[in-house]
Amino acid sequence: MYKIIMTDDHHIVREGMKFLLSTTDDIRVVDDFGTGAETLEFLSSDHEEVDLVLLDLVMPEMDGIEVTRRIKAQYPHIKVLVLSSYTSEEYIRPVFAAQADGYIIKEMEAEELIASIKSVIEGEKVIHPNILEVIDREGDMPHEKNELSARELEVLKEIVKGKSNKEIGEALFVSEKTVKTHVSHILNKLEVSDRTQAVIYAIKYNIVEF
Repeated sequence: MYKIIMTDDHHIVREGMKFLLSTTDDIRVVDDFGTGAETLEFLSSDHEEVDLVLLDLVMPEMDGIEVTRRIKAQYPHIKVLVLSSYTSEEYIRPVFAAQADGYIIKEMEAEELIASIKSVIEGEKVIHPNILEVIDREGDMPHEKNELSARELEVLKEIVKGKSNKEIGEALFVSEKTVKTHVSHILNKLEVSDRTQAVIYAIKYNIVEF
């Protein structure tokens, strides 16, 4: 018996999903939650019971991307399957950067949903064709083609905090000249022209943790 939990801020969606999955013989919904915080709290005590988290993407307070990142960091054995109505590139790439095991859409057929859940639990990566189409159309993003080094990521994180080059140097124990070099490399790799654009890019694509 596969054991899953569901997280969606819409109660009626959770009730509908629970009813649908109750018609299967090998999937049991252990519990369902309206927020990411509730989900993480549950997993902190009962994570051994869970095979998969079926997760909404856009939720108040903590979105599905952050929930995914925390689950995969703390409980790598638990599969995370994102179920969302959002199919734009700005959502898709951060989901996979957070190491989700699959991304499907709410408009899919019930049989497809059930099959997707089982496939992900069994170790497959499931991506809905609509999502794959967006990925193929957009191609590789600058930060994927030009991977930032660990130090550049540290500098970028400080830039996002609004720190000057001098302040970044003090925080990372390097010279201001070294920081300027890192900043220049970051702008080139992200293909942006200034620090403001770098901040917007970093936030949009969840490149650094805050």
